[in-house]
Parts: sequence; C-alpha cells; structure tokens
Amino acid sequence: SAMSFLKPNYGKIRKELLAMMDAPEWDDGSYAPVLIRLAWHSSATYDKADNTGGSKYGTMRFWPEASDPDNAGLHLARAILEPIKMRHPRISHADLWVLAAYAAIEHTGGPVIPFRGGRVDARGPDQCPPNGRLPNPNTGLAPGVDSDGRPNGWRNLAQHIRDVFGRMGFTDREAVVLLCGGHAYGRCHTDRSGFAGPWVEEPTKFSNEYAKDMIEDDWLLISDEDVWLDSIGASELRPATGLRQYVNKKKPLKQSAPWVSSYPPGMYKVVGPKFINLRREPDVGSDVIGHPEEGSVVRILTVRLFGTAVRGLVDCGGWVSIIGTKGVEFLKRQGDLTFPPGQFLVKQDAAVYDSAGAAAKGGEAKGPKLPKGTKVDVAEVQQHGKHVVGKGPSGWIRLYDADKVEVPVQRVVAGVNENGERIFEDGGEANQMMLVSDMVLLWDDGFRQHLTDFAEDEDKLATEFGAAYKKLTELGC
Repeated sequence: SAMSFLKPNYGKIRKELLAMMDAPEWDDGSYAPVLIRLAWHSSATYDKADNTGGSKYGTMRFWPEASDPDNAGLHLARAILEPIKMRHPRISHADLWVLAAYAAIEHTGGPVIPFRGGRVDARGPDQCPPNGRLPNPNTGLAPGVDSDGRPNGWRNLAQHIRDVFGRMGFTDREAVVLLCGGHAYGRCHTDRSGFAGPWVEEPTKFSNEYAKDMIEDDWLLISDEDVWLDSIGASELRPATGLRQYVNKKKPLKQSAPWVSSYPPGMYKVVGPKFINLRREPDVGSDVIGHPEEGSVVRILTVRLFGTAVRGLVDCGGWVSIIGTKGVEFLKRQGDLTFPPGQFLVKQDAAVYDSAGAAAKGGEAKGPKLPKGTKVDVAEVQQHGKHVVGKGPSGWIRLYDADKVEVPVQRVVAGVNENGERIFEDGGEANQMMLVSDMVLLWDDGFRQHLTDFAEDEDKLATEFGAAYKKLTELGC
C-alpha cells in the first residue's frame, strides 16, 4: 500500500546503526554508550500522572530540554545520528534515537530488543517537559559523612531515585536493573556532569560487572582535592571542584620516599604477588613486557626513585617496582650482582676489544663495532671494578658499567626478549568510579536484594534489562 511505502525501513536503518558503532576516535572506541544515554534521557522525563514527557516527540532537539544540565554533552550524540537521518528522512528523530540505543545495546553483547516505531517529532518546544525530571546524582546530599563514613543525606538520595522511577511507573527492581544495565556503559566527564571516569573496566560491553564490582570491590569516597590520585595514575577519577564520588583505589600511606641507597644494584628475589609487572619504562603507564614470577631472582642494574616508588632496571631490559607506590615491597635483595655467561642482545652499537682489561678501561677498540640488534653468545665473564666485560666470538665487549643508566647490552631471557619484545596485558587494576547515587543501591535494603540478584546472574540481568529498557523507551507512546 501507499502507506507502507512511506514507512521507514527500520530493519535496514538498524543494520546501518550496527555498522557505525565502532568509532576509534570516540571515548573508549565506541559510540554505543552515548547513544544508550541519549535514548535513556529522552525517555526518562515521562510522568505517568499526566502522560507528559517521554520519548514520543523527540523534544530534546529544542533548547528548553537540550539545555537541561543533566543532558550536557548529548548534542554530540544527536549529531552522530544526523547523517543517518539525512539518508532516511522518513524516520522521526524520536524513533531514530531509540532505535540507535537498541542497536548499541545489541552491538555490545546486550539483549536484542524488538523495535516498535511510530513516534512523531514535535514541531516546536511547547511539548518539552519541564527540566529537572531526570534523576540527579546530588539530590538530597549534604556536606560531611555519617558514622558509617557515607555522605550525609544518602537516604534522601535513595528516596529521590525511587521517586523519579516511581513517577515513570517503575518498581524498585526495574530501577535497579536499568541502572545496572545502563551504567555498565560509558564514563562520566568533568566538563559535562562534573564526575569523572568509567563505572566498569570494559565500558563498551554489556555485563553485570557494575553490580558485581559494587558488591565485591572496596570503594573510597574522594573529592577533587584528592590529588594523590594523580600520583598513582588515576587522575581520570578526580571529579570537578566541589563534587564527591567513590573510586576503587586506596590512598597511599603517608610515607617519606624510601632511601634508594638502601636498595643498591644486585640480585633481587620476587616476594610480592604471584607475579610482578616488568615494564618497558619506569612509569606505571608503560607497556608490560614480562611477568617475573614469585620466587624468581632478577638482576637489578640501576635503581631509581619515582615519587614514593623505588624502581629497578632489569638486565633483560625493562623496569620493576622494588617498592610500589603504596609502600609494598615486591622484591628483596639477595646479594651482590653476579654475571653468568649467556646470550646478550646489543642495544647500542658495541665496541669490541682484544682483552678484558682493554674492554674495562675502554681503550683501543679492534675492528668494526657490533651493530645494534646483534645477539652475542658470551662464554666468559670478568668483573673489573665497576665494569663487567664478556668474551664473545669476535672479542671482549662491555656488559655493564655501574656508573651508567644506559645498559649497552641486554641479557636474552626466554619469554621476554628472545624473539623481540612481546607486550602483555597490563595486570594493573583499571580506574573505576561509582557515584553516591550508585552506591545507594548497595546501602538501601530495598535496592540491595535486586543488586545482589543481578550480580549473581548475568543472563537474568540481560533479560530483565531488555524488558525494562523497552518499557522505558515506549512510555507514553
């Protein structure tokens, strides 16, 4: 019929949306989280008492609703979808925003939600709901903390969440499922909400990690004044001025930097966790290139102080923490450096000498240098004062100089550098945060039972999140 000819091809549009979700230049490489938030915010203005608000008119296109502080940053999400709207002019903005969110949830491994179209865009701002209908993470909070260390007024905030979801017609359980599913995605930005960082480790993948981590991890209340976060590589978790949030970090003990002189170069045994990270550079953001295991012994050639951490350069290349930022000792000194023979990799062109003495003194070199990247089998090693020299097939080379940080050669170690360097997944803890409005799901007796349910069963979360998100985006339609 003529009518069906005019109907948008929702299936085709959904396919196009699925194909555009991965975006390397966007937060965490995906448009999905911000599109899920767009439909959420366009829907969560609904009031069942007078049937106003909700997703049905696409009213966030107009200034009154677009300017709600809770919608900061969503103009970017609307702009992402404009090219698709231009290609498919028959779909309303209201429908496109909801369909894009469904595609985002599907693309990231969440439930596949069947789409029902037919929303009609309002022509002007008179259909915009009043601002302030969205849940606000600060409502009811007061300065200071109670005897449990929780922000004063958290019970008011829990009630505010009940009121907002209740106004839309949702139960406690539906409120919890929408937050557990929704906050598995994306991150907060100091220039938008003022809060900072992602809720979960993989913010572009559907999971029940939000519920699990809230229950299982230790969370610390911080503010913008907690600058120590910067020193442990977690500056992305510091909120804007005046705001408080929770982070999965522990404050380093107030301690003076340990004296490097009490950790001279030498043989060190790994005493810390099952393994420690060997990093390409001394800073903790650097790539992990190896995992020395508990009980193994490493040769530390140079020791340097970084903030409160003591880091050592290992003879196979790369740095380990002898003392971590939090004052934990990962390596114990076993004795002075010993240099057994073995295979070495030349890191900077190496001079070759006729005798061990000449190599130690740096006297007259013989013939051409060994080029960088050469592997040398060293059969004999001698120590001359601060210098260690080794005999290879073409003569003697320097292996170590106690006064220099730059190591001319690296010992070849299986699993680290025998075939060039391999990069390991960083074993460090991801930077994660929770808002006070998230934590109340754990503290409030009514909410907590549902949170626990979803932490224990990801399939249940997926099924119920799909149903609740569909209901949310169809309110008033």
